Amino acid sequence: MLNLVRNNSPYTAILLFIFTLCLNLQGLGHAILPKATDHQLVYGWVLQFCSFFFGKSAFAFSFFTVLLLYGQALFLNAVIARFRLYQHNTYLVSFSFIALSSLHPALSNFSPLLLVNILVLLAINELLQLKQSQHVNKELFNLGFLIMLAALIHFSAILLVLFLFSALLILRPFSFREWMISLVGLLMPLYILLVLLFWMDKFSAIYLWPDLGISLPSQLLPAHYYLGLSIGFIIWFSISVYNMQSQLPKAPIYIRRYWISLTLLLILSILSAIFSDKHINAVWVICLPALSLVMANAFLNERSKKMNIISFYFALALVLFCQIFLPL
Repeated sequence: MLNLVRNNSPYTAILLFIFTLCLNLQGLGHAILPKATDHQLVYGWVLQFCSFFFGKSAFAFSFFTVLLLYGQALFLNAVIARFRLYQHNTYLVSFSFIALSSLHPALSNFSPLLLVNILVLLAINELLQLKQSQHVNKELFNLGFLIMLAALIHFSAILLVLFLFSALLILRPFSFREWMISLVGLLMPLYILLVLLFWMDKFSAIYLWPDLGISLPSQLLPAHYYLGLSIGFIIWFSISVYNMQSQLPKAPIYIRRYWISLTLLLILSILSAIFSDKHINAVWVICLPALSLVMANAFLNERSKKMNIISFYFALALVLFCQIFLPL
């Protein structure tokens, strides 16, 4: 089965869609209608727009979420293949993304973090173009714009501003002009929002936007589910980091810098999830893009094909375990 996922063919994409659909059958059967809080102004507008098409159908929102997760997985895979972050073009990144999104039911619910992920994926695409682009000003502006737009949807994503400027330090020599272009990109979505609120005579709503908290589980029930998930995830992550560390020294310097930037994105995504308010579900979805890039390394051990097979079936077993013991 690993060879099917490693195979870079359109049939693999079809199989991954079936895989995504099967993993979300329970979620589709227990669909939840999404709601926006007072702090989620932009997300509330998105829900109003989506409700025009879906009405109050929780199933429609859940099925749309499945399509979004699948589309995000394929898009991330295509971006990584385009910029050759791995030695071979495979669908392993897409598999990792889909598998990770199925480890907990909340990860596959329609939420503001799902929209933030779209912007993070677009930001990764812009980031990887910085080395090759002849119009770097456009990429820098887009990076800033996308990150601030993500923060307007989910406030704790404001931490990704650190990712933007840290990535600039890692990937490019310091240029005051480039930093100012990035800053203009950051301020533009906020400026547009303020103008819209002023025009709608709802300017005071901007004070509801800042919304921080601590989003950690207060109780881990059922215990057998969280214990199995924790052990399995730690093993999968450890294998991935080990393989990544063994392969990076052989990579070109700019590829290593890309990986440093993406690792920083993962760390900041985790912090963004932690400092989200508890009332927001699925906060860990924001980690999926960067995390799936790291976790795909578990199946890319160049020295041992047997280890790749063992890692793949271990990840698959973890997914099946979580599907069986899902805390619905």
